[in-house]
Amino acid sequence: MYPNSAIDNTISTPNSLSDSKEKRNLYLFSMGKAVSLFGTYIYNFAVSLYILKITGSGTSFALSILLGTLPRVILSPIAGSVSDRVNRKKMIVLLDIMSGVTVLLLFLQSILFGIHIPFIYLTTFILSGISTFFNNCFLSALPRLVSDKSLVKINSYNRAIDSGSSILGPVLAGMVFGFVSLDLFLFINGISFILSALSELFIDFDFNISNEEGKPSESMSLRVIWKDANEVITFIKGNPILSLILPFSMTFNFLISASLTVILPFQINTVLGLSSAEYGIVEGAFSVGMLTAALLIGRLPEKNKKRRGLAIGLVGMGISLMIMGAPGFPIFNQLSKVTIFIVYVVMAVIFAFFLLYIDLPLGVLMQRSIPGTMLGRVMGIIGTLASSLIPIGIILAGLTLEIIPAYLIFIITGLYFIVSASILYTHKAMKEY
Repeated sequence: MYPNSAIDNTISTPNSLSDSKEKRNLYLFSMGKAVSLFGTYIYNFAVSLYILKITGSGTSFALSILLGTLPRVILSPIAGSVSDRVNRKKMIVLLDIMSGVTVLLLFLQSILFGIHIPFIYLTTFILSGISTFFNNCFLSALPRLVSDKSLVKINSYNRAIDSGSSILGPVLAGMVFGFVSLDLFLFINGISFILSALSELFIDFDFNISNEEGKPSESMSLRVIWKDANEVITFIKGNPILSLILPFSMTFNFLISASLTVILPFQINTVLGLSSAEYGIVEGAFSVGMLTAALLIGRLPEKNKKRRGLAIGLVGMGISLMIMGAPGFPIFNQLSKVTIFIVYVVMAVIFAFFLLYIDLPLGVLMQRSIPGTMLGRVMGIIGTLASSLIPIGIILAGLTLEIIPAYLIFIITGLYFIVSASILYTHKAMKEY
């Protein structure tokens, strides 16, 4: 109305208000997720160190890790069904408050009666269960926090926080464990969850709900959970892209968990004779690669056609795995350990970069392909399947190492990734992707 007037600069247009809300959502989401996730990582690592120090038992240490992972496998489908039936904002805030209260109760128990291992186990189990619901609910809410054009960006931030937490969490936990009493750490950790919940109160969870349908009205029960699972399977079968992508995705998770959890440390430590410290640096390089990819992809414009990028990413992962296997060949026996170490650090960064290079677009594809009222349930089922495949992959990898040399397993796995890239690139369901 006043195209040449100075007053026009002071009037907030709908677009500027929308952009401002979206930036606020991005900032508050990142801050809340980072505080909550760092709190979880630091707690799990510091408490595990404490248990190992007090008991000196590898079994007790392993039990604490098991109690931290088991709820994710069991509760993911339930978390998915619940997150599609509740107010996600209220649930996320409540879950962070519950985490804070749980840790603060352990703090009070420690102050009044002294710390006891069974209470640590119980707290770890409860926090893991809460975290399963929290992560599923936040992940299914991401498409509602920003506009469609910013979906890649918020997913990139999400993965950057995940990777950054995995890198810095153990480091901070080690510092906390070395310089701060366990009681003070528990108090700070509990308060951090409460502060995270306060920041989440200001997130607009209804920023982008144009495609949202009515919420299911059924109350939660085992029958409803079973019905939800069947609906998810039917939905996936009826979606050409998801029915193609998910089997490959599950296979990739299976092979990656087996390769990186069992075969890689066996190859590096047992076959090639590198030190535990060097292996630890290689492990950290994976997180560095993922963090780099997350930060870079979040700043790049989103491409309309992602099929080529998916193929490039899979080929890059396949070649990286094959190179990881190469030092195990007898013809490379003359390579120095320094050279081998450098090769593995570089390949770890490259592999992780390509992993996230394809994982982020695939995640965005699923978020766009799944209705908002089903997103939590689909992600819950996928999370359960992915988590359940990890121990199977680990067991089979151990058995396979008794038969096939580690370097050949890397070569075979790498070739599978390359062949998969060709299949996915040429499949008719991917022509429009």
